Amino acid sequence: MNVFLYELLEDYQFAETEAEREEIFCYFCRLLWDNPNKRIVLEKPITFRIKPSLLATETGQIFANYASICRSYSPSVTESRDFASLIRQKLNNIYTYYFDKDVCCNKEYLDLLRLPKKLYLQWQSSCRTKDASWTLSPQELTLKLEDAMKRARIIKENCARKTMDLDWQEYAKLTEKYFRRMFDHYKPLEEYQNRKELAVYDGAWEEDHFCIRYFCRGLEGYIKSYQKKYYGLYNVNSHGAITYGRCACGNLFLQNKRRNRRLCDCCRKQSRNLSYKRYNLKRDTPSSS
Repeated sequence: MNVFLYELLEDYQFAETEAEREEIFCYFCRLLWDNPNKRIVLEKPITFRIKPSLLATETGQIFANYASICRSYSPSVTESRDFASLIRQKLNNIYTYYFDKDVCCNKEYLDLLRLPKKLYLQWQSSCRTKDASWTLSPQELTLKLEDAMKRARIIKENCARKTMDLDWQEYAKLTEKYFRRMFDHYKPLEEYQNRKELAVYDGAWEEDHFCIRYFCRGLEGYIKSYQKKYYGLYNVNSHGAITYGRCACGNLFLQNKRRNRRLCDCCRKQSRNLSYKRYNLKRDTPSSS
């Protein structure tokens, strides 16, 4: 693609009519949505091959149950370097992180899924060198792997609860509004350099790189603001720094460090009502003497 992002932004700024600006912006949006760097979700297995000589053992049979573990995966990088592909990749990644309930990118979750392969390689090395570094019995290994898979499921469920409900079509309309704002408020790199608002060294950035970073950072900021609005926290008035907590149900809430709050308003109300019911039930139940 021979079009540069900074050229589109300059043309948009110097356009004489609203119709010209609309045409430029629509062209920018078409470049993004028609870009071949589509968001896809794949099944990416974590696999390892057990040696036939080890497969016949009791420990080898245990590892055989975990020799292929599938997980949902969405590519997070692109080899294309044009601005449309890079911004589209940012769009894809943000949707995966904030809105996709099937793809879990949590590091602890991924480490737990990789644990069987990690332990197998340790056991294989111990068998090959005949050292005493491997100390897990088959029963202990079974419990350890079952516990790891259970914890992985819990983490994935918790991450799914933290995502927001928004399909891709609604997401595209939402982000177009943000892109329009960024077009309207864009400042060229020269203005930052002249005003000394941004330290830029000669040759460090090309102007298009500056524009791509402007759009990617701006998009991330707008989505975080959308998240606060989604959970009803956008217009919260608070003195000093505002911190947020995450409830077990997935809701975001305003954190109160002094009270060590851990539940959102809805869950706090449910917990309080449940406590009242238990108290009343206990009070109404005659004690045995």
